Amino acid sequence: MTGTDKDAIERAILAMARDTDLLAKVEAEPDRAPELLGIDREWAETILSGNRDRLRAIGLNDGLTILVSRWFNDDLGDAASKGGFIVDDTLPLPTPDVPGNVVFAGGCSHVPDLLARPEVDPAEAVARLMDGYDRLKQDIAAADPDVILVTADCHFQSFETGHNVIGTGAEHIGSMEFFKRGDLDLTLAGQPELARDLANAVRAAGLEVEEAERVDLDHGLIVPLRLLLPRPELPVIPIITQPHRSFSPFNARRFGAALRGVVADSGLKVAFLATGGLSHWLDPGHFGGVDVEFDSYILKLLEAGRGLDLCSLEPFPLLEHGQYEIQNWMIMLGLIGPGVRGTVYSYEPMEASGGGWTVVNMDLARARAAVAGAGQAS
Repeated sequence: MTGTDKDAIERAILAMARDTDLLAKVEAEPDRAPELLGIDREWAETILSGNRDRLRAIGLNDGLTILVSRWFNDDLGDAASKGGFIVDDTLPLPTPDVPGNVVFAGGCSHVPDLLARPEVDPAEAVARLMDGYDRLKQDIAAADPDVILVTADCHFQSFETGHNVIGTGAEHIGSMEFFKRGDLDLTLAGQPELARDLANAVRAAGLEVEEAERVDLDHGLIVPLRLLLPRPELPVIPIITQPHRSFSPFNARRFGAALRGVVADSGLKVAFLATGGLSHWLDPGHFGGVDVEFDSYILKLLEAGRGLDLCSLEPFPLLEHGQYEIQNWMIMLGLIGPGVRGTVYSYEPMEASGGGWTVVNMDLARARAAVAGAGQAS
């Protein structure tokens, strides 16, 4: 697949859409694709066959890919595509670029039943999931961070705006009283100065953000941090998404990327924990559904180092297949950058508690080794 990347494939589709004579030439002689389009024959044939599933897998938007079926092939029924999600690892994986002082990155679900009433799910599944949390806690402890950034989505809090929120308070307090478990409480130390710097960096990137002195802790932060926080005094900066008011995979990635400079200049060892999902519906009549196929797609992307491809998907397929909590993960992926592979510690579809629950460690050591290897090769 030398000489071909996502941008080249997009340009090729647009070029043929604008020039029907060019389209006819490529259809007649696909071997000339490198000369005529600047892409390999294999990708030209993918386009000519109307295979939108594969084009979507590399991050092309649906409005673009529909050209290859309905207009290039006059296929009104879009017969060559099934709308499935596949991981295409034929394009070269970008060289990782993790900020040097990011010492841990990972993600986990924040399902309230896991602490409030674990008996609703099969005991064996709960045990396997908890094993994953135990492994991730060991990873965080070994990384010995000075501060941990944690993303969760808004559940019961009330903020002033509909923007993403960064908690700037010196302390964060809350309990799981909404789940009849006021005894499951948590008090966290904040890191106000760094939190305000992060918010300023987000604004400088042209994004909207709300600073909140008060972030009432609920299960989104209490469940993962009661299970994973290596020491109680470790400062935590909560980042709360409000996807019920705005949902943008692309901007979630941009939000995470905007934090990179401040994190790198902080002089602190920084950990980042994303929480939520995977597939998970709260809407009436759908709670308890689990989309194992879509969850498997997300986990395969993470394992392949292509997690950021999620941010190129349009909102609808993400919302249709699993609500919106994956946006919390996208911010983490935006911070650590491309090409970082994940290790899935556990994944359990649990209908009683309402979703596909997982624990994933992003292998920063492997990413940095890949950079070192690339440097030696060059």
